[in-house]
Amino acid sequence: MPKIRLHWSHRKLRVISKLRLRAMIALLGLFLLLQLIGCVNTRTVYVPVPHQQTPASLTAETPQPFIPDPLTYGASLDLNVSLLAALGQCNRDKADIKRVEDARLSSNESDLN
Repeated sequence: MPKIRLHWSHRKLRVISKLRLRAMIALLGLFLLLQLIGCVNTRTVYVPVPHQQTPASLTAETPQPFIPDPLTYGASLDLNVSLLAALGQCNRDKADIKRVEDARLSSNESDLN
C-alpha cells in the first residue's frame, strides 16, 4: 500500500488560520478605534470650589498656664504638667490644621483632573 501524503490539507489549514488571525486582529483594532471615538464628545467643566475655612477652635490661642510667684519644687512639677498639656494641645491643633489643608489640596487636585 503506497503512502499518500496530503500536504495540501496542512497548507490549507495554515492559510485558513492566518486568515482567521488577521480577521481577529482587524476586529480588535476596529473595536479599540470605536472605543476611542466614543470619548470624543466628552467635555471637561471646571467648577469653582469654595474655600474651606479653618475652624476657629484650631486657630484659637492656647491658654498659658499660671506660674506661681514663689515657685517651689512641687509647684514646678505641676507647672511642667500643665506646660506639657498646653504643648500637646498645640501639636493636636497643628495636626488637625495639616489634615484640613491636605484634604483641601486633594479636593483641588481631584477637581482639576
